[in-house]
Amino acid sequence: MPERPWDSLLSDRDREVIEAAGYDEKGASNWNTRGVGDSPMLLIIDVQRVTVGADVPITEAVEESRIAMGEVAHSALEHIVPFVEFVRDQEIPVTHTRVVPPPYGPDDPEVQIVDALAPREGEAVVDKRYASAFFGTDLVSRLIRANVDTLVVVGDTTSGCLRATVVDAQQFGFKVVVPEECVFDRIDLSHRASLLDMWMKYATVRPTSEVRELLADG
Repeated sequence: MPERPWDSLLSDRDREVIEAAGYDEKGASNWNTRGVGDSPMLLIIDVQRVTVGADVPITEAVEESRIAMGEVAHSALEHIVPFVEFVRDQEIPVTHTRVVPPPYGPDDPEVQIVDALAPREGEAVVDKRYASAFFGTDLVSRLIRANVDTLVVVGDTTSGCLRATVVDAQQFGFKVVVPEECVFDRIDLSHRASLLDMWMKYATVRPTSEVRELLADG
């Protein structure tokens, strides 16, 4: 198998458990966490000016904004931007989320989505104040009205808002797909461990090239 982002974190015992319990083939044992449905939507989580920041080392980016991720975010954007263009070309609907924490308001320039991913006409933007895109929002109603059965989730942070959204999406009955190069986090350990947890329990986590194939086949 090709190397996965979490492989270097695993002990020999961890690998034995994953193989013996069948996580590598089936995901979680008590619900179906693999596959893509017939009606996907792309959900872009919190790729905003305040969370991305300038293309500088993250240790410099946090001096400007403590939640900015600098070059970590910009490296991920090199994968996210072409993937979003591919999704749009496939005529798959796109929804954006924005975290609007105090003291910001929804019109503050810093909470706007980065220019490279600016929402196009018809693409919804869901504002939130907490981690999950489902908590305190009307996202579930939007998805039901649109007959969505699968969420493809990209953005940040892998261990925070993105992971919380993935878990809630699975619990609400949606299939979830995560293109692994299209998510990012300020702490590399948290990023890799969260990808592992989502892959084992909540989602189809695969290289972006494979996710493209899944969506094109659909």
